[in-house]
Amino acid sequence: MSLPYFLLPIAGPVVFAAASLFTLYACNQLVNPDIGSQPLIRELPQSGLTSFCIRPQFRYNDRVLNVYTRPGARVFRFMQQPSLPSDTLSSNIEPKGLVYTLLRGQETRPFATIRIQGLHSEIVFHNISPALPEPSVVSLTHAVDGDETYRMFILPDGRTYQWTGKERFLEQVIAKSSQSEPEIRNRIGSARRIGSRIWELKFDETQLSAELVLATALVSIFDQWNTSLGVFGWLWKSDEKPSH
Repeated sequence: MSLPYFLLPIAGPVVFAAASLFTLYACNQLVNPDIGSQPLIRELPQSGLTSFCIRPQFRYNDRVLNVYTRPGARVFRFMQQPSLPSDTLSSNIEPKGLVYTLLRGQETRPFATIRIQGLHSEIVFHNISPALPEPSVVSLTHAVDGDETYRMFILPDGRTYQWTGKERFLEQVIAKSSQSEPEIRNRIGSARRIGSRIWELKFDETQLSAELVLATALVSIFDQWNTSLGVFGWLWKSDEKPSH
């Protein structure tokens, strides 16, 4: 969630102080953790991963983002839209925030519409697979755990996933089966920033489709990964909006 412009002169020091205090508190909690509440993390494999590169198209900046498997091999593209088309709105969404469409290759019909707005973002998949019948709405919500933030989403089949804020991992979250067992987080993808405008995604496509990984990663690229300071979901963003 970005801050209003009139608060910017005072918000920077406030957010910095709050983030520093909260980080100290979280670190102190980690010194004496509640062992029973610690999740079991299964690390991302080092082989067998699909790799994509997201970069702005020349002269279009962030208005057009191309997705490549290798130099010159564009497989997807994101296109910024001025507003959400009325037929893509769900019952609880307002036409605010950044809006992108995801398209395959040279196709002109959007595969998905992505609305990015702070603590609650939303993706409408127009046609993907039997697992996501048309149209399917996937909501991304904000969560905090210690000094880490997440953008979480639940698929129609009930599976839960999250992109982490600091380490930038994509995790499948499996809830505790009993109080004596830990929550399980299977890491199935990761994101890495290259320079200021290029992102590399690596993920296990047998666990989650490329379209779902790309669309949900874009939310974090413009949201929780677009900041160096933040506390409880309030972010001091590096870019208030994409440069044109």
